[in-house]
Amino acid sequence: MTGPGTPAGEGGGTAAPATLRAGRFPYFVAARALSVFGDMAAVAALAVHVFQGTGSGLALSGLFLTRLLPRLFGAFAGALSDRMDLRQLIIGCDILSAALFLVIAVVQPSYLLLLLLLLVSESAATIALPAARTMAVRALPAEARTRANGALMGGITVGFALGSAFGGLAVGLWGFEVALFVNVATFLASAGLTALMRRTPPLARDGAAPGVLASTARGLRTLRSDRRLLLLATGLVVVPFGAGLDRAALVQLTQQDLSAGPLGYGLSLGLIAVGALLGSVLTGRWRKLDATAKVFLGGVAIQAVGHFAIGVSPWFSALAVATLMVGFGNGIESVCGLTLIQQRAPAEMVGVVMGVVMSATFLADALGSMVGGPLLDLVGARWTFMAATGVMVLCLAIIARSGLMRNAGDESPAPAAATAGSAAGPAGPERG
Repeated sequence: MTGPGTPAGEGGGTAAPATLRAGRFPYFVAARALSVFGDMAAVAALAVHVFQGTGSGLALSGLFLTRLLPRLFGAFAGALSDRMDLRQLIIGCDILSAALFLVIAVVQPSYLLLLLLLLVSESAATIALPAARTMAVRALPAEARTRANGALMGGITVGFALGSAFGGLAVGLWGFEVALFVNVATFLASAGLTALMRRTPPLARDGAAPGVLASTARGLRTLRSDRRLLLLATGLVVVPFGAGLDRAALVQLTQQDLSAGPLGYGLSLGLIAVGALLGSVLTGRWRKLDATAKVFLGGVAIQAVGHFAIGVSPWFSALAVATLMVGFGNGIESVCGLTLIQQRAPAEMVGVVMGVVMSATFLADALGSMVGGPLLDLVGARWTFMAATGVMVLCLAIIARSGLMRNAGDESPAPAAATAGSAAGPAGPERG
């Protein structure tokens, strides 16, 4: 039996499922999956509602921009999670968001008031995000984190796919308010499930804890000075930029070039989600896919091949296989990247580092989508996919040449103070 400081994948195989149950992590996975399900249902329903009410693409852009803006402050949100009990922080964010969406569903406010309420709700979600990604560090020993992150990312993927589908269906059958009430219910259910976990207090520090701004600055310095950590973050940020580039191109390729219509587009998105689920679960369960730099880069490489295959697909059946491959690689990359950052970052600063990476990821995705539209008009769908492939190959080349893949076992776990040995005991110990 390994101790809490054992690196992931070294002797923790058979003990991991029991460890997850002892840490009550399955409750957390269910909470995050429900939260994402409700959130995506509400987003889909509100997008349709706003467009039906205004007929304006600009109004839709305002809705999505409101969701994006708070994500720019992920580093500050991460600093909060490093200083607080994660369980209490996430429960508070879920309850606040439930109250705000209840007001939206009942009052059906004007457009500007709707944006204000969403801004507050998304700010709460931004605070919860790095806290959720830090939970495995506080609640579990190191050898169980890959499996835990695989389960977490798999649950989030399921919630994302089913929630988006339900939101669109709810608007068509019952009205957008139903999706909002469902979101309220899932927030409350998420808070209840999270409350079943043990406490996850902040880690002990030497001396007084620095302020939020000082913690944020220290976390940023750590990310900049640790070359391996910075390269991992680079991979997690550049790949979403490449994926964002060809988002619009997938619409044209399925509906026009391959004559698959809206059903083909929807099926493609569904297959990406299925692939991501398979990649997440398999990475968490199969020892040979444990979190190492080589497996992380393998996930990026699979996505690059998948994007290339989509771009050259002569038939929709070939495109379907390629989209499944893209999702599979994304699942592997996400789980390995999350686990490696948890292991590499100093335990008392995991939240800040995670918040920075998540903010940069949102920005990269948005920037890729902005560039992808004009690029599609300029060179067409297939060459846009080639451009996205080139971005991912360039990312692979930079990281591979950096030496990150050498000494793959060098991804040191967080220091002993970061592990949750005491948290897993009787007195010890998330929004996706």
